[in-house]
Amino acid sequence: MLVKRLLNFIALVTLVRAQSFIGCVDNMPSDTNEVEIEGDCQSTCKNQGYEYAFWSAFETDCQCGNSPPKTFMYNVAQDEYGKCLPYDREVTKIHVPFQFHLCAKTIELSSTKLVKATSTIVSTMSECFDLCPEADYIAIAPQWVKTTYECRCGGMPISYNPMICGEGTFYGYSNPSSKGNRRKGTAGKKSKPQRLGKQQVEKVEKGEGRPNKYYGAL
Repeated sequence: MLVKRLLNFIALVTLVRAQSFIGCVDNMPSDTNEVEIEGDCQSTCKNQGYEYAFWSAFETDCQCGNSPPKTFMYNVAQDEYGKCLPYDREVTKIHVPFQFHLCAKTIELSSTKLVKATSTIVSTMSECFDLCPEADYIAIAPQWVKTTYECRCGGMPISYNPMICGEGTFYGYSNPSSKGNRRKGTAGKKSKPQRLGKQQVEKVEKGEGRPNKYYGAL
């Protein structure tokens, strides 16, 4: 059942246009331009050659630009799936194969024969996407004070603890075009994602050990 659900998820996101949610912001880079919407904001920005779309559902206003938002511009969302607050803007990265999954307080990625789990610090989210083109999954955490991002690359998650998107959370992305995810029946077989209970999260944060009971899946 787990493998089937993971494969269905991968098949679904494969059909989605090459763009992905990267956060909710209350401010925008200076190079954004207001555009007349044709269809939806993301498609409009894509068709006009921009790299980022900034959509305000409250104002029904679309801004397009080529610079990513700074870490201090990020705001807390309404849930772990990136639903922005009414007055904030939803930011979409155009031309990226990764598809947003959810936000998590803690997330551990697997290592496979095709990709080894790694962690590094980068200056922008785009650098993380570019750094790990063959990863099955990446997790990016904006570090608001340091103005940098923690970039984790690897196989599908071994465990994760869903949390409202915001400061100190990882934004998780699946890569439906990776070799690992394209291999039928591979995704999820050896790395069953587990949702962590409150006590287990505390243990992991304190370094007392890792949970060994599965609470759910992607």
